Parts: sequence; C-alpha cells; structure tokens
Amino acid sequence: MTAKHYVAPDWRYIYGDKPKGRRMRLLSVAEAKLANDFIRRHIRHSSSSIHPDRYQVNFCQYPDTAEKFWLSAARLLRTIDRTPESAVLFETMDELNELMNCIFSDQGWRWVRKELSQSKKRVNKTRIELSSDLAAKLKNIMAREQFISIDETIDHLLSLDTALQIDAVIDFEE
Repeated sequence: MTAKHYVAPDWRYIYGDKPKGRRMRLLSVAEAKLANDFIRRHIRHSSSSIHPDRYQVNFCQYPDTAEKFWLSAARLLRTIDRTPESAVLFETMDELNELMNCIFSDQGWRWVRKELSQSKKRVNKTRIELSSDLAAKLKNIMAREQFISIDETIDHLLSLDTALQIDAVIDFEE
C-alpha cells in the first residue's frame, strides 16, 4: 500500500500521560522528507549527552541500542527521501514513526515538531527586498483597497496586470 493516504499516527506519551491540549502526531510522508536532514542530525547518541531531556532514558543510557536505532532510522529516512512520496510504503513510515517514539521523549518530540513547523514556514515563504518608497506605495494601495495583507495587495496588482495583458491582446487582434 502506498503513502498517498498515509495518516501519521498519534504520539505515544511516556507513562501514558494524556495531554490537556491537542495531541502530538508522528511524521507524515511529506514531513519525513522535509525533516530528513534535521532528524538525521539529531538522532545520534552524541546529541543525547547535550540535551538529555529531549531523548528517552534508554536512548541516553545504552549507546549500543542508540546506535542501532540511529542506523535504522537513518536507513529509513534515506529510503523515504529517495522514494517518490506516493510510492512510500505504510510499513516504512510506521517503522520510522515507531523509532521516533523510541528515541525522543515527549519534550524532545515537542521540540522536533516546533523545528519542523519552522522549516515548513521557511519553505513556504519567500523574502523579497523592496525599497522603502515602493513599500510605502504598496501600503497606500493596501489601505485604499482595504486589503488585509501585502500578499493580497500584490495578488490584486498581478491580477490587474493579467487583465491589462488580455486587453492588449484583444486590442491587437482587432
């Protein structure tokens, strides 16, 4: 079965503690691909001595077990990264998520999810540098047209440009 419809399972909390808020989830296929390098850097046993609170007790205390977990997780992450998203197997994702639950503590997984969220934002956003007078003009248009964000303003201007191009083509054909 493919990962096209894979739903990330819930995080299994240490000692079965239930959170008061929203439950954490393990990785989806897209998140595993996005977090590949980050997770591979932080699942090494050496990281557990720097921030022991982020890792399960067994991962910190038993280097041989930690090494096996690290090798297995790194292999799975490499496999997932090289496979098209729609072809990743459920079993591969389940095995990776099981390892994540064995490696990270509840606090550590919260930290991983926070870093993953930041990575998603960085992937989806693009920074463009504008001169201050151009930014002021955009803000004036935004206020005049009562737009909520700069994105809306730019989208409006782009749609006007598209309309002008269509009008120019029609005028040219007549």
